[in-house]
Amino acid sequence: MLQLIPYGLAIVVGGILGKKIYPARVADRKERQSSSGSSAASTAAPSVQILRETVVQESPIILAVEEIPLDNRFGNKVLVSEHEFVRSATIELTMGRHDQSTTEVQAHLWRVLQHVAQEELRKSLNIEVGAQISRRVRITLSTEPGQMVRYKVIWKQDSRRGLFEVKLAGKRQTIPYTVAFGLSHTIESVEGERKV
Repeated sequence: MLQLIPYGLAIVVGGILGKKIYPARVADRKERQSSSGSSAASTAAPSVQILRETVVQESPIILAVEEIPLDNRFGNKVLVSEHEFVRSATIELTMGRHDQSTTEVQAHLWRVLQHVAQEELRKSLNIEVGAQISRRVRITLSTEPGQMVRYKVIWKQDSRRGLFEVKLAGKRQTIPYTVAFGLSHTIESVEGERKV
């Protein structure tokens, strides 16, 4: 029994010394982690900031034209035809890299710039770049007796061309962009031949 007392004392003394030494090691480790974290933050990618956007042109883009000819030249009553159309389009952003200033932009900065530009357009146009839009339309078309009419369903997207004035890694640059968004349709009719 007396032989176990030195072992017990050694455990108690070791525990007390360990508690005094160990917190210092934990504090050292935390300090090293925070200093390495701050150095990692300081070496993060340089900031990208959009200073100004200039809209150069807004115009529609024709995506597709679907023709429906209704030939009623030899009929004696109104010809009626029902059609259903479905079309999809993607909201796309293209940023120009054709001029000398944009070709100098490094790849990682370019990705950051694209993300910042997408966020800017999301706020100003209420769009999500990369999202897909689908539209379904049901149309009833008719042609009077003795006539031939060609109907056209024209699918369009809105388009905006502009310039972003940006600050990349402390330098000002002008970056051209084009964004296509939305999806709409119009219906036109072109009178064809009449019965002679």
